[in-house]
Amino acid sequence: MPGCCEPCWATPAPYHPLGLAHSEMPADTPAVPHNPDARPSLEEILAVRTDRMAAVARVLHELTDERLEKMTQPVLEPGYPESESFPVRRCLGAVVNEEWLHREYAERDLAGLERRSV
Repeated sequence: MPGCCEPCWATPAPYHPLGLAHSEMPADTPAVPHNPDARPSLEEILAVRTDRMAAVARVLHELTDERLEKMTQPVLEPGYPESESFPVRRCLGAVVNEEWLHREYAERDLAGLERRSV
């Protein structure tokens, strides 16, 4: 399992071209997309989301207590995070935390839109 978070477990190129890095990430970070003008369709977004969810499900299905205590294999390609080994437990925690936070953002934003439409 190379790299750190969920996508890295499934591929050494974890960032999808339609993705958007956090705003503090330098635009010239290798292998990280930086196109704030990208406007993918809902269908494109849902297809990527479905693929990523399937990758996480495969990792969790195959995960053992022994593997959870190990370290990942460093990604050899340039990119972010830098090539190093991470505890699998930390990676899994990052994935769960990110998923939780993104759901909170979505629920907050949807509630705001609902208030405006009333």
